[in-house]
Amino acid sequence: MKKIFSYSLILYVLFFLTANLHSCTTFCIKDENNIVFGKNFDFVCGYGLVVINKRNVIKTAYIGEPEKPFSWTAKYGSITFNQIGKEFPYGGMNEAGLVIEQMWLEESQYPKLDGRYGLSELQWIQYQLDKSATVDEIIASDSVVRISFTSQAPLHFLVCDKYGTLATIEYIKGKMVYHRGKDLPFPALANSSYEESIEFLQELKRSNFNNNISYRTNSLDRFAKTAMMVSDHHNKNMDNIIDYSFSILKAVSQGESTYWSIVYDIKNTRIFYKTYQNKKIRAISLSDFNFNCQLPVLIIDIEKNIKSGVNDFTEYNIELNGELLEKVFNSVSFLKNIPEATRIQMNQYTETVKCAEY
Repeated sequence: MKKIFSYSLILYVLFFLTANLHSCTTFCIKDENNIVFGKNFDFVCGYGLVVINKRNVIKTAYIGEPEKPFSWTAKYGSITFNQIGKEFPYGGMNEAGLVIEQMWLEESQYPKLDGRYGLSELQWIQYQLDKSATVDEIIASDSVVRISFTSQAPLHFLVCDKYGTLATIEYIKGKMVYHRGKDLPFPALANSSYEESIEFLQELKRSNFNNNISYRTNSLDRFAKTAMMVSDHHNKNMDNIIDYSFSILKAVSQGESTYWSIVYDIKNTRIFYKTYQNKKIRAISLSDFNFNCQLPVLIIDIEKNIKSGVNDFTEYNIELNGELLEKVFNSVSFLKNIPEATRIQMNQYTETVKCAEY
């Protein structure tokens, strides 16, 4: 029980602050040649690691009673963006071309205890990147795993796979609710439920909404601005879809609070990103990395430039992971009082992940 309380407290405070800063915005653009997914991460600090997660590793959920112990073996390698350490990503893409990103949603209610296994909200993201290749598989996994009721951060998700299947995934009144296909007319998501978001945008359209209206920072405005700019791409057929995606992220930026801007090129399994502290767009390709679990896990500070791809990454170690946790906790006023024992516990958990071939 102590483990649940400690981890949930950290996430609750962490994401509470994110919510107060209006949190994040995501979208997807699909055309004949491209599937591109964009994400702004808004917070009070921008520390983070880009982590190369291996396939064929055995993991046991970082969660305690009353949840049942749950272990799995990663089928896919992935690249993730992590702020509170390895195994707890905010989002990422796996080698099958599946992308998951999360945003705050105040209305989220996770399922009550039942016969399924429970995972914390961020480890659920890593689990899906470990095990799923398609949006269909994520949805189907709800029969086996759920985000635990012990989780404190109310999140919802935008997910897309290499086939161009896009879905929102939300937990409303204790059940997974998703929108896809004809039920997902606008490929974007911010910090309001998808139902509320599309109702807002449809009302704007009925009111002869002009895409040049003054932009404000609330969730529904960001959703509307993003959705309309995605539509503009389809209408005008812009040539450079990566540049245009970054222009969308700039248009809905929260200024100094937008620390990471990420664009996933799903068809080519490439990731482009920049940060508030380092405006240079960096590019990494999943095809450049060997996800064999017998090789070391690789990481890079999110602020560092990338000149030669894989050679710019360093081997993961628990000391670097611990340094990240300390920097984040000590730079956020509400996290400074997190006990040292809890910080050590979170950091040491990463050492339990082992290669199945050993």
